[in-house]
Amino acid sequence: MPINYLKKIQLGEFNEDGYRINPSKEVGSVIEGFYVFSRDPKDKSHLIFNDGFPVLVFLQSSEDTVAVIGKNGASEIKGVWASAGAIKNVYVKYNSNTDRVFIVRFYPGAFYQLFGLDALHFRYHPVTPFESIANNNNFSIEEFFGYNSIEEKTAFVETYVQNSFRGADASEILHKTLDYIHNTKGNSTVRNVTNDAGVNYKWLERSFVKNIGLLPKEYIQLQRFIHAYVELVGNENVDLMRIAISNGYYDSNHFLKDFKAYTGKTPLGYLKFQLQPDLYQIS
Repeated sequence: MPINYLKKIQLGEFNEDGYRINPSKEVGSVIEGFYVFSRDPKDKSHLIFNDGFPVLVFLQSSEDTVAVIGKNGASEIKGVWASAGAIKNVYVKYNSNTDRVFIVRFYPGAFYQLFGLDALHFRYHPVTPFESIANNNNFSIEEFFGYNSIEEKTAFVETYVQNSFRGADASEILHKTLDYIHNTKGNSTVRNVTNDAGVNYKWLERSFVKNIGLLPKEYIQLQRFIHAYVELVGNENVDLMRIAISNGYYDSNHFLKDFKAYTGKTPLGYLKFQLQPDLYQIS
């Protein structure tokens, strides 16, 4: 999802311009939350990032579009996109006057079961149109956009999940490992995770690939990066070494390497891009 919205989710920074809707208990094991964010029209481009929780991002109208810009060029998505996996150096540029997005954030294993997808589905295309997935699973995008209110849209998605989800819950041990990684904010190692859960690495790797589509190391890196990112963009005085060490990086060079991989820019270059995006090329 757009990383500026993910930052608000991580910090719990909600107001009338960006808020969370709790899912009902009937779908609480599938949907982590519904989110509504208003977009500043001047904010034309967003970095896309995923922290391990797959999302559907609905634009305001079925005719609204975004350009998805990555290392392989640009493509256009209309109405709604799905994203998951490790997303690196991918931006969306809004081609329309969308001033509000509606985001459904799923628990990873449940998302793949709900839509009958292999967990590795997004590995090489982490931001994709939702249309083909929806068509294969009787999710009517047209009907969704036929509703005007957020309450109606939320109810439509919840009804779909209740009628369609037949998957089994992931193992308790996998939930425990995910909780451990989240609680440590990625400031951990695979060895720490296996020791805490009392499992061997092979079991952990198979479970992550099957249910999440990522290796344990990749999932930890995502959590570590998003928390370092939140700290970086939330401070006026940028101390890269302090941010790196406090978020589990060995040194600032390791943080710089991750930052460049995920954003395509250095930390200072990215901060300048945020302030004046029209002056900096997305690459």
